[in-house]
Parts: sequence; structure tokens; C-alpha cells
Amino acid sequence: MSVLARDDKQYTLIYSSNTRLGKHTLSYLTPVRNNLLAINIAETKVADTVWAELAEALGKKVGDLVDKRMVKADDTSEFSTDDWLKILQNDNEVLSNPIAINGTKTMQIQNPTDVIAFFGVDSAGLEKTVHTEKPVIKPEGK
Repeated sequence: MSVLARDDKQYTLIYSSNTRLGKHTLSYLTPVRNNLLAINIAETKVADTVWAELAEALGKKVGDLVDKRMVKADDTSEFSTDDWLKILQNDNEVLSNPIAINGTKTMQIQNPTDVIAFFGVDSAGLEKTVHTEKPVIKPEGK
């Protein structure tokens, strides 16, 4: 049973506002603000069970969600899942990439613009000229 609510009409972004990638990814989601659940882990704690579910949905281990360069330890090879969960809970800046969720799809965002394609948003109408057509700012196909 899933801990996360998964709805095709709901866009969820788990990110840290203390990282450049997190802030920029969120800024690309302005067109879907009404359907967006933005969880800023700098302000809101995410339960350990949610982290575990996210890692599983991504086909990764919890430790793979962490940017190892940000961890203040010489050797992390012996860290357990509990160790990684404690690190995620205590230092929001270690989240390697924001995590986007839509329905049953889950993806780690490598580049802020990736979130537009993942959520099916029409780039806030940037492909259209303002002089001939109104910009489309709704998700495509919804």
C-alpha cells in the first residue's frame, strides 16, 4: 500500500529551497500552481516511510537520493538505510535532486527544465508567439 497520494491530476515536487536545483525546478512549475503540491523539505519533514517509498519507486536505495559530496563523512560505504534516513531528516541540502511525482510516475529531476516534460506542461507557452496566439499554460492532454 502506498503512503503517498498518487493522482494523475496532482503534481508533486519534493525539493529543498536551500539548493539551486530545487529553487530553479520549482520556478518552472508556475503554470501548474493550482495542481501543484510543492513539499519544501527545508520547511516540512518527510516521513521515513515516504523516503523509502520514493527510493523504491525510483528503483534506488535511500542512500542514492543523497548527494554523497554533501555528507560530512570520509567513508559512507557502511551506512545503513537508517543512517541515510537520519541524514535526509537532519540536512535538507543533501537531497541530490528534486523528486517529481504524477500519478504512478516518479522521477528525480537532473535539470530544472526536465520537470516541464515530466508533468506535460507546455513550457508556459514559450514556443508560441505572443502576437498570434495566446500562450498555453495548462498541462497538455489533461
